[in-house]
Amino acid sequence: MKAKTHSNTSPSNSVLVIGLTGGIGSGKSTVARRLAELGARVIDADRVGHEVIEPGGEAYGEIVRAFGREILDAEGRIVRKKLGALVFAEPEKLRALNAISHPRMAERMARQIEQFRQARPIPPAIVLDAAILFQAGWERLCDRVWTVSASGETAMARIAARDGLSPEQARERLAAQWSNAKREARAHRTIRNEGTLEELFAEVDRLWREEVPPDFTPGSSPRRC
Repeated sequence: MKAKTHSNTSPSNSVLVIGLTGGIGSGKSTVARRLAELGARVIDADRVGHEVIEPGGEAYGEIVRAFGREILDAEGRIVRKKLGALVFAEPEKLRALNAISHPRMAERMARQIEQFRQARPIPPAIVLDAAILFQAGWERLCDRVWTVSASGETAMARIAARDGLSPEQARERLAAQWSNAKREARAHRTIRNEGTLEELFAEVDRLWREEVPPDFTPGSSPRRC
């Protein structure tokens, strides 16, 4: 397991915000949990996506107006399976949904980041955990971006075992995503997750020590790679 460094860096005027991304089966969620154990406050983009489409959520009304009340259940909640079936078959509708939800999610995540920055004690870092970090433009909320990568074979084996998929189904899911190379080209750090859990944790811990040194304080810049 080896982390790639990238020469680009972005100074922070507050608590260090790390964008964490990676494809399905990469181990991104495991890395997020480890970062939480190390003291980071983690924002889960998937959870935020659920929150903004709840009744009263920032995207709820616009989504209902755009896609109709047939996507609602008896209580007026958006049924994600109905919405998904409607948009994933038509790229234009998916783009329309993303144009509504992604900016609203960014607004909510920005507010959460600010709340964590104002918390006492101040957390050593904030992690924005998002598989589509780059696609949605959310890297603008972050000081640094880490991506977790696994080979196609490794990722396929993991998601087939986890989700009970056939090799062909696993391959289709991988093919629908950005490639590792595309994410790695834009990230500051790459964590290659091909080994054991212990090896992965050791690599995450090493990056944490390098990127979030004990003397990090608001207003300072992360250590250059």
